[in-house]
Amino acid sequence: MENIVILNEEQFEDIIYRTVSRCLNEKNIGNIVEKPEDEGFYDRDEICELLHIAYPTLWRIEKSGLLKSQKVGRKNLYPKAEVNLLIKSGKLAKYNRK
Repeated sequence: MENIVILNEEQFEDIIYRTVSRCLNEKNIGNIVEKPEDEGFYDRDEICELLHIAYPTLWRIEKSGLLKSQKVGRKNLYPKAEVNLLIKSGKLAKYNRK
């Protein structure tokens, strides 16, 4: 035998909200802490791909003083925060491929 339940909109939203909240709590989905976008470093390959430039262009950008790298072993690493600020400033526009 089927039961028919009649709910108003507010009751329906409340049931959905509680059900979804319970599911998220069971799976610990709400507790995931994402790493901020500006944390960490780009390596040479990543930054060239991100900026759509070649290695010699990256070298020219560094030589001009717009971007500083940190040497770790044999790799040059570029702080994500600094790169993101530089992109937003528009100072790299003249270096992009056309």
